[in-house]
Amino acid sequence: MVVNGRLTNLDAFRGRPYIQADLRVARPIQVNDRWQVYPFFDFFNLFNRNNPGANYVGTVSLLPVPQSEWDNVQHVCTDFPTCKQQVPVTSLKQLEISAGGLGDFFGPGTTVGIPFAAQFGVKVMF
Repeated sequence: MVVNGRLTNLDAFRGRPYIQADLRVARPIQVNDRWQVYPFFDFFNLFNRNNPGANYVGTVSLLPVPQSEWDNVQHVCTDFPTCKQQVPVTSLKQLEISAGGLGDFFGPGTTVGIPFAAQFGVKVMF
């Protein structure tokens, strides 16, 4: 891929590593010899991190760039697909479009991870 007249390899489009922290806090409570109550809190994606992973669109035709610049990308469209408004490419970060956690086979940018979530539950053993 050529960006602003310079040849660029696809390694320049690698994303951040996938990091997701989940946590369970629990405390068993003995009621009598036969009963035990086990309340717990579960936290998912504890730090609320968006995880596009290392999976960005690597095909120029799928990027929001004018079709006339597929040989030498110089602008990014801000109103894709009409592409009437364009911004000059000043950084390769502008071309990092997430392909989603499952790849561009399922469509771009749709599976980047769940936001922070929490739940409370109780387990009773007898």
